[in-house]
Amino acid sequence: MKIYLKVINKIILEVYTIMKCGENMKQEVLDLYDNNFNKLDKTVLRRIDEIPENTNIMMSYILIKNNDKYLLEQSTERNNFKWAIPGGHVLTNEDGEQGLKRELYEELGLENICIKYIETIKFPYNNYIFNIYLTEDEIDINRLVFQPEEVLQVKWYNKSEILELIREKKIAKGYAFILQKYVR
Repeated sequence: MKIYLKVINKIILEVYTIMKCGENMKQEVLDLYDNNFNKLDKTVLRRIDEIPENTNIMMSYILIKNNDKYLLEQSTERNNFKWAIPGGHVLTNEDGEQGLKRELYEELGLENICIKYIETIKFPYNNYIFNIYLTEDEIDINRLVFQPEEVLQVKWYNKSEILELIREKKIAKGYAFILQKYVR
């Protein structure tokens, strides 16, 4: 019975997505979490549904560190050309690491890297939970394949350069929060 309900729920979500977004637009379904990071039995459609009060959506981000520099990606016009940390939303039925690996592959064509989990934190300014990871694998940025809808370019930055980008408001608030907390 439970399996049938999940299948019916999935069909309803797909029909709703087509009605709201158009047939050609892929819509992401996100699980909701409570303030203690427990997964709830509820979902939202990204960029369509509001996140209900006292619930959160989850994202996973990775600090890619080589020789005391960190890899940042410049986002497209959709995100005001700001600099970001690789990663993104964790989709329904993914755990944090699965979501991160999917995002790394989608955004940068990056796979098969050694990922170290740091911690899960609550972003204090809205309904976001961030899973934070680190890798110190050597990454050749000339071999990365960018997702054109999301990434314009990538660059290596040291701590002082990152702090300057934050002061100049060239890094969005969520990424700045993570970078200020973890870049050493």
